[in-house]
Amino acid sequence: MMKVEEIMTRNVIYAEVPGNREQVLETIQEKKISGIPLVKKGTKNLIGIITREDMLRNPEESQLALIMSKNVVTISPESPFEDCLKLMKQSGYRRIPVVSGDQLVGIITVGDIIHKVLAKSGTAAAVKEHMRRKVFSVWGRTPVFIASRLMHLANEYVALVVDDLENIVGIVSNTDLISLGEMKLEERKSVLKSGSESQEWDWEPSSVLFITQKKISLPKIAINKVMSSPCITISESASIAACAQQMLQQNIDQIVVVNDREQTVGMVFDIDLIKAL
Repeated sequence: MMKVEEIMTRNVIYAEVPGNREQVLETIQEKKISGIPLVKKGTKNLIGIITREDMLRNPEESQLALIMSKNVVTISPESPFEDCLKLMKQSGYRRIPVVSGDQLVGIITVGDIIHKVLAKSGTAAAVKEHMRRKVFSVWGRTPVFIASRLMHLANEYVALVVDDLENIVGIVSNTDLISLGEMKLEERKSVLKSGSESQEWDWEPSSVLFITQKKISLPKIAINKVMSSPCITISESASIAACAQQMLQQNIDQIVVVNDREQTVGMVFDIDLIKAL
């Protein structure tokens, strides 16, 4: 029986708490990863996990402890691989830290399963059996920061981009958006007043407090300026194994699905593919 330790990634990229949000952002941008575990400073004790979605959702928050997800689902290296697969199917989590006691010893991701198991499985299940027929999309001239907000409200991390003629012309993900994020100083003022604000003749003067903080800022350019185009596609009749191979070759997490007339009929995500195992 295959165990988690046979598939997990041992050289885990992680960050320490308390820590620097800017360093985490740089790591996610540089490594092009979607999230990293967080450990207690000076130890390997796992205390949370932070994702690109967490950072985009909390652009003004600088403390990792206030951004991270604390209730982390974990698994041990000796656990059967089937247990990990079941956890991912039930929870929808894309990554599960591997711990021995409280110590972080590895991480297993959907990508690990796609690359190390599914791509070699030879399963004949068709893409159309596991694809999503409802897909999120945005207009190509939508500003990046607005598109990010819409994706957050819809709880989506990938969007197809549509042009003025209603044609699908590209695709954008949170990985693309977080790569555009910049730390910018933002100043806002808060008026502190001890007297009654309804009276015009207050004896007490108003105090103006200027608060300066760093915020993750996204550019105001159109989303079609940063999208990936053309979209990588796969036939709805292709096998799951072939789809996994294409994801591996293209280093992507999702593929647009087309029918025999090359019309877009949905999308398939890597986490959808593991349901075939």
